[in-house]
Parts: sequence; structure tokens; C-alpha cells
Amino acid sequence: MSAEGKYRSEIDGLRAVAVIPVVLYHAGFAGFRGGYLGVDVFFVISGYLITRLIDAEIAHGEFTLLGFYERRVRRILPALYLVVAVSFAFAWLWLLPSEMRDFGRSVVGIALFGSNVVFDKEIGYFTGDVGSWPLIHTWSLAVEEQFYALFPFLLLLSQRLRGRWVFVLVAALSALSFAAAEWASKIDPQADFYLPQFRAWELGAGALIALARPERLALGAAWRSALAGLGAALLAIALVAAPRDLAPSLGSLAPVGGAALLIAFARPDNVWGSLLASKPLVGVGLVSYSAYLWHQPLFAFARFRFNAAPASTAMALLAAAAFALAYVSWRWIERPFRDRARLSRAFVFAEAFLVGAALLVGGRLIVIDRGAPGRMPPIVGRDDIGVYRDACLDLNDLRPASLAATPCRLGRRDAAPDFLLIGDSHAASLADGLDIAAKRAGRSGLVVAANACLPILGLRSQYPRSRPACRRLHDSLLDIVDQFGIKLVVMHARWEAMNEAQEVDDEQSVRIARGDDMKTRLIGTVSALAAHGAKVVIVTSTPHSLYRVPDILARKAWYGLKVDERADFKQFLAENSAAFGLFADPALRQHAAVIDLYPFFCDGESDGRCRVAEGPRPYFFDDSHLSRFGATALSPILEQAFR
Repeated sequence: MSAEGKYRSEIDGLRAVAVIPVVLYHAGFAGFRGGYLGVDVFFVISGYLITRLIDAEIAHGEFTLLGFYERRVRRILPALYLVVAVSFAFAWLWLLPSEMRDFGRSVVGIALFGSNVVFDKEIGYFTGDVGSWPLIHTWSLAVEEQFYALFPFLLLLSQRLRGRWVFVLVAALSALSFAAAEWASKIDPQADFYLPQFRAWELGAGALIALARPERLALGAAWRSALAGLGAALLAIALVAAPRDLAPSLGSLAPVGGAALLIAFARPDNVWGSLLASKPLVGVGLVSYSAYLWHQPLFAFARFRFNAAPASTAMALLAAAAFALAYVSWRWIERPFRDRARLSRAFVFAEAFLVGAALLVGGRLIVIDRGAPGRMPPIVGRDDIGVYRDACLDLNDLRPASLAATPCRLGRRDAAPDFLLIGDSHAASLADGLDIAAKRAGRSGLVVAANACLPILGLRSQYPRSRPACRRLHDSLLDIVDQFGIKLVVMHARWEAMNEAQEVDDEQSVRIARGDDMKTRLIGTVSALAAHGAKVVIVTSTPHSLYRVPDILARKAWYGLKVDERADFKQFLAENSAAFGLFADPALRQHAAVIDLYPFFCDGESDGRCRVAEGPRPYFFDDSHLSRFGATALSPILEQAFR
């Protein structure tokens, strides 16, 4: 084996350092707030190892694309396909139809080496906790697979640029990727997280270590130890203390830089290399790939089955089970498939094609069948979303002529609109009830809403992909009032979002709005509407459950799950304390009336709990957005808006 291809046990040790925090983080253990950044470390390692291998083979005239992809297939697909197949069985047993449909989409994405693209496309504002999806973690494998699809060609095309020019080219592309990631972290954080163009710089960091001239890394022992120690410190701080959901740009410099420094300078002649090369870490590192594959399905299915986070003891046992299964996979799946003497290239490619095709077809059939609802008894109230949610959220065209022709009409359809319902997605889910109330009152109106968009001028949406729509709503509001001659504006939202709202003075000036700032903006919005001839009615928030209500009711009916799905009234009051304080302000009450919805759910006779369903009929289609049944039940209360 050439010097370039020499095995480095400290790399396997670094894999262990990456995978253990990931598993503990997903298990919910305190002390590993930045454990998810272990994935960034894996990217650096992959970039280093793949580049070192390809560059060495090109230099010796031994590189072939077929040989490269054969190694990748042997390394990645057998264990991955095993985990997906086992997950399929448990998904069939325990996942509700909507969850099963999402699972089928995940399987299709995996079979096409693009689960990250599927997740970026399918995950939206109403998706819920994707951390409980059994195969959500495969997004990182897809990023690596996409890297493998392109990077060998880049090195082949640039082989005439031997030496430092290859390094310069990779460095330039990595810098572009980093700049794009930093931009996307502010514009579209979800795409920044999942898509390969925004992660390429992390793989590029490892590639640059592999391409660096040996003499540049051949520092004295003291310098190597110091730089490796710096890398260890950066990595430790990131994994233990990083805030949750750090954007993979500036926020990932510490784990990426730390991993790169350890790869470059942690060698057998210093304490950091010796530590990483220790037998316990190397042992965990050898099974790290399979451990990463197994841990998420184990945790996710436990949560699905019990619809809650299991106790820490149970999660610790599941984490241990992940590593036990990882050893089994490594010993009897990974190692045999990497053995060319045992399994031929033709067999490996045929197996990969046939199993991948079977997963693709199986996943697609599940999606077509809408999650195979025949597996479970029919549950009353499921999928009772309401007619207004999708049609009237995040509209691109808010011109009066376009609005008048949209399906976002409320009340009478044979009269010109004279009232407006505005707010966030909760306002859209309230629309079915207000539609009924308006018909009874003989009124005609419109609903205009944007996800996570408080109806307070000058605040931006907390959901990045809805920020343009929220800004359009705010910019167009007074024009809509004037051009339709609106006499009544009904505001509804998840008002507890006031505690996290952001003010926008211009595109570059964003800050958290608090206290008097929020009061000033809310009173200013209401006063502006009053000045344009519109009375304002504020409809307060609804309580929310800890669970997706239709799902928990379905599980209770399907396999007798024991859990109290009702909302906590004290928690609701605490979360809305700032909003209720503002709504009671005399200055606001000069121009606005307030309708409270919570007495309908919290009747004072339920031991501090609030109803979220009527028997088997859920009032909400998730944890807090009203279902059509729930909105309809509130219509008598909403008639107050027209009195």
C-alpha cells in the first residue's frame, strides 16, 4: 500500500468522536447540545479519505471510475438497505397513514440517492417534528453520495493541474460553497441544511488536507501537538456547547476546523493521535457507520409507538442497542460485502440494483396508496384540515382583482367583501368557522394569511420561506382595506409568537421586538386600520396539545395507547401572558375588540386541562391548528365579530 493510502487508526477514532455525540443528542441526553454537529465531522472525514484515495490512485495511474463506485457501493449500500428494509417492517406495524406516506417518500429518496432533496422539498411549515422520522438521518448519506457522483470527475478533469493548482481549484470551490451557505443560512436555512451545494465546503475542508503538500503539514512535533490540541478544543466546545440548530456556515467553522486540524496533525507521536488511536475509540469508529444508520430508526419507532419521548433509561438502552446492532451489521454485512474474494463485482452491483429497485417500487406504492390506510381501522376526524389552509396561505398576488377571484372568500359570495381575516396559519385554519359565522350575519369577506406571520405591521415571519409572503401581506394590507372598502378586520394568530417576533426596519436591520416595541407596533397597526375606516377585532389564541391530536386519538383507538392529550391551561396562560397584557391595554381597546376562544376549550371543570377533542373528533388537525370540525364548533363565538 502506498504511503498515501496507509491506514490511519486515528481517523477511526475521530469517527467515534463524531458518532457518539450524534447518538446521545438524538437520544435527548443533556450535555450534548451540539451533538448534531458530529455529522459535519463525518463530512470532513469523508472529504479527506475520498480525496486521498482518488488523488493517490490518479498519481499512480490506477484510478478507474468503475473501481471507485464499486468501493462506494460495497461500503454504503448493503448496511443502508438492511436498515431500510427492517424499518419498513416496523413502519408497517406502527405508522399512521400520513406518517407512512412520508416514510414511503423517504424510501424513494434513498433509492434514488436523493433523500436530502426529498426532505427539503417535502418538509414544510405543517410537517411537525421531522426529528422523529425513522429515515431522516439519511440526508447526510445523500449529500455524500452526491459528492461521490461529482468529485471524482473534478479530480480527473483537473489531473493536468497537478500540484498546487488542484489545491487552489478545490479551495476556490469550497470558498464559493461556504459563501453560498452563509447566504442561504439567512434566506433559506432549510435548504442550507439539506442541499449539497451548501455542504460541499465541509467535504472540501477534508479534501484540502488530503491535497496539501506533505511539507506544509510536516511541522515540528510541538507544533503538530499544539494544533491538534486546538482542533480537539474547538471540536469539544462545538459538540458540548453549540446552540441547537446552528446553521452549517459560520456556525460550523468550529467543528469543521477542529476535525480538519485533528486529521492534519493528530499523529502517533503526540497525545491527540494516541488518544484517537486507542482501541476503544477505534472499535467504536469501525462500527460508526452502522451505528449511525441504526440509532435513528430505533429512537423514532420508540417515539412513534409511545407517542412521547421515552424515559432516559429506555433511551440509554436503545442507544446501547444501536451499537450492538452496529456490530452485527459490521461483522456480518459490511465486512463480507467489502471482501472482493467472497463477493464479485457483478454480484455486488446486481444486488445493489435489485434491492434498490425493490425499495423504490415499494416506497412509491406506499405513497400512491396514501400510506396504506387499510392497515388500521378507520378513525373519525383524521385529515380534517379544512378548505382554506393551503389556498389562502403565502399568496403571491394580493391585488384586489386577484383576491376577489380566489377561493379565499368568506361568507356571502354574491356581495362585495367588506371584512378581512388576516394573520398566520392559525388564521387560515379559523377561516372555516368565520365563514359560517359570516353567512349567518349576511357578511362577505376575504382571508389573507402567511405562515408564522403575525398581523402586526413591521414584523417578519419566523418561517424563512414565508417571509416574502408576510412582507407582501403587510405592505398590501392598507391598500386592500382602501380598495375594497373594508369595514372590519379580524386578526387571529398564534399570539404567543410575540415572544420571539423580529422587527424589520429594512432588509439589513433586524432585531427582536419586545415589550414597548411590540405594544407600539400593535397599537400602530390597529390605529392605522381605524384611520382607514376599519374596525378591528382580535381573536385570541387557542390552547395547544403536546401531541398531534388526530394522531394521538388514532393511536389510542388503534392499539390502546394510554396518554392524556389535553392541553395544559396554566401553560397556555403563561405562554400568552404578554399577548393578554397587550390586548387589555386601554390604548388598544380604543380601536379594537377582543374575542377569547380559550373558554370554549378550558371550561374550568377539567382539573386545569383543556379539551382538544370531542370524543373521537379532534378540534385540531395537528397540535394547535383548528380542524374544520374545531373551527365549525367555534362559529357561534365568532359571530360576535359582526355585532
